[in-house]
Amino acid sequence: MFTANQHFFAMSDIKKTYLFIKSDYKLIKINLSEVLYLSGLKDYTQIYLKGKASPLTTLQNLKEFETKLPKDDFVRVHRSYIVAMEQVDYISRNEITIGTNHIPIGNSFRAGLDEVIQKNS
Repeated sequence: MFTANQHFFAMSDIKKTYLFIKSDYKLIKINLSEVLYLSGLKDYTQIYLKGKASPLTTLQNLKEFETKLPKDDFVRVHRSYIVAMEQVDYISRNEITIGTNHIPIGNSFRAGLDEVIQKNS
């Protein structure tokens, strides 16, 4: 039988596979495997998904998503972008390419990106 602490730690080892977000007055379930990247616009975030022509827009900032998303799978690469590492096609010196999208890499975020790359190399 688990104590409360053991249960908490066991649950924290389980990887999140989805999130619910509010968009257009609805709660929408997003499978994290479908997320390409997130783009921040002040207090709003646009979430770009596989196979969707237009992004979902939600009244949450990138900082909130940064705390909710699995850290090894989603990396903040710029003050305005979080990318899904699984979706990255290639990384050049100053940008990440996901499909036809080119996402800039901010100098202050380079170390965090390099750390995740090292873990997965």
